Amino acid sequence: MIKTDKYETNPALSGRVPYYIQQKTSGMKKIFYYFTAIILFCCGLAGCNDYLTTPVPNLSDENFFSSDDAALTALAGAYDPIGWIEYSQYLDWAIGDVVSDDAVKGGGGDSDQPQMYDLEHFNANAQTPTLSIVWTQLYIGINRANRLIKGVQGNGNISDAMQKRIVAEAKFLRAYNNFCLIKVFGSFPIVDHLLEVNEYQKPRNTLEECWKFIEDDLKDAMAGLPKKSEMPESELGRATWGSAAGFLTKAYIFEEKWKDAEDMATQIVNSKEYDLQPNYADLFKIETDNGIESVFDIQRKAVVTPLYGDQAEASIVEIYQRCRDTRNGGWGFDQPTQDLYDEFEAGDPRRDLTIISDGMVLWPGTADEEVEYTKRDPVTNPDAVTGYNKRKGTLPKSQRGTPEDQSGLNVRVIRFADVLLWQAEAAVHNGSDWETPLNRVRARVGLGKTPISDPLQAVYHERRVELALESHRYWDLVRTGRGHLMDGYTDNKRYFPIPQTELSLNPNLTQNPY
Repeated sequence: MIKTDKYETNPALSGRVPYYIQQKTSGMKKIFYYFTAIILFCCGLAGCNDYLTTPVPNLSDENFFSSDDAALTALAGAYDPIGWIEYSQYLDWAIGDVVSDDAVKGGGGDSDQPQMYDLEHFNANAQTPTLSIVWTQLYIGINRANRLIKGVQGNGNISDAMQKRIVAEAKFLRAYNNFCLIKVFGSFPIVDHLLEVNEYQKPRNTLEECWKFIEDDLKDAMAGLPKKSEMPESELGRATWGSAAGFLTKAYIFEEKWKDAEDMATQIVNSKEYDLQPNYADLFKIETDNGIESVFDIQRKAVVTPLYGDQAEASIVEIYQRCRDTRNGGWGFDQPTQDLYDEFEAGDPRRDLTIISDGMVLWPGTADEEVEYTKRDPVTNPDAVTGYNKRKGTLPKSQRGTPEDQSGLNVRVIRFADVLLWQAEAAVHNGSDWETPLNRVRARVGLGKTPISDPLQAVYHERRVELALESHRYWDLVRTGRGHLMDGYTDNKRYFPIPQTELSLNPNLTQNPY
């Protein structure tokens, strides 16, 4: 069965916004490689089992990868899937926040986004649509990276320097997509080349093999990528040495390779390529996209366009999570819990910069001044659950895009505070200096040394409040053996179900014991 990598609606999904099985030009905010549909198709089509690729008739790779400029255009097509809605703008926070103890689904009641409701209550199954779409899209991204590598390596039409750079970026993108797969589904079939027909029914590799493959790709990427300081402003948003090093650190953290994790985090810190944004309040503003704290952002751009979903270059996260009260106009998902609110220490300014309470006034004294309404009101906000909403990423009216569900705020994937806290966590396990990186994060918001005496608990607390509602909490809990803090969690819920469509197409795939 060949599934074309095409745009089509999926009526099985519900909620306020349609979902898509996507392949469209999202592009990068600071890199304007515009390209045609035929170029997109050349970058790779989904095939059997959703991770295969078939060439486009009458257009050879040799003709397409004919120059440095042509190869760069194809590279933009390989970046495109990481910005698609279903993972980075939906499932990542639906699991990372909503499934955890940091947030509840919210929205318009239990029937609004029922698949998110099932995820939240650990009732997902092999038919859960978003899991199937994400599996498909991640393998589309992997295949585009593989086609790039095949198309440029040893190609006499492309300069050696350009080959090195593109292969490095392609390996970073392949590692990124594989990292998303392993977080959600656990082990997966490794696809490191364009598959032949007799390879279509690959079994899952072991977890150890998958992690090694991710590590190797990131190490190769580091060797071929420039540092952020070496890039012109017009190229900010492309993968850098630090992007690959950041994901490699994260891989070591997930694998509990504590010495490797501390060493890699220390390399990033000592590189002086990144620093904490001086004002925490400025972290989630368009003005600080790709800023001093951004190790890797997924690029978004608000463009006045009739296109929607993955056809657009914008993000729908802002309207998804903005206060649902009719006076605020959002959809009210990802509502913070009281437990998260209470985790913040007295006097920690991050609480009110993370969580909106009823009556909070944002952008006071400006044309964008707005009162936020978060409590349940039978007329204006009948579906409020916790009495709180997410503040991080809420934009003023003047920046919400046209229409309002097309905002231009980048998706923050790894920021420097995350690296410092990985350094601290690894240092605890290694018996080395964990306080310096941790207290550096606290000092940014005017807090002194941590009041928590147990080093590991101090790190866990700091990660929760510093990175709250940034799609990290679920994975932090399960990787550290604290899944019991989530109602309904058991150890067999660690990884989510493999989609039934994939199991039906490939008898060699095995299901997770969800």
